[in-house]
Amino acid sequence: MQRKSKGLSCEKELEALAKGETGALSAVYDKMARSIFGLAYGITENYYDAEDVLQNTMLELIKYADRYRKGTNANALILTIARHLAIDQLRKRKKAVSLDTPEAAKIPAEKPDLSGVEVMDLLRVLDEEERQILLLRLYARLSYQEIAVVMQITVLAAQKRYQRVIRKLRKYF
Repeated sequence: MQRKSKGLSCEKELEALAKGETGALSAVYDKMARSIFGLAYGITENYYDAEDVLQNTMLELIKYADRYRKGTNANALILTIARHLAIDQLRKRKKAVSLDTPEAAKIPAEKPDLSGVEVMDLLRVLDEEERQILLLRLYARLSYQEIAVVMQITVLAAQKRYQRVIRKLRKYF
């Protein structure tokens, strides 16, 4: 069975970036921005941090595109970079002392269009790893094999953890 997102692979774009064609970055952005932002927002639970992760992911792709190995899963690589950057961003924020209220830092004043924010609110019942697996499976439409690569776990572990998350959500809601 073919995945719906198969046509959204960024393999050619990463190869072009590796050759120095920086214009390919806009194609990567068009294909992956929503998934990167969704994953980052799911981890950081902060709109501005998720934006930063999206931008930093694009910068990292420029910097390390030459290390991409042809034939490997480009989307999983991009989401792995985004996941690590989001975790780093979360760690930085936890170390920083904020003078603002926690609620003020989470939502921008102009209230941007965040389709699916209701879902993000529902995901608060899950821990960080559970949110990541659910977002990678449903939002980024990754296969269990791709989730295993991104999360650095086995395929079986990815399947089992996803099933547990679904059971937990069904039980809770």
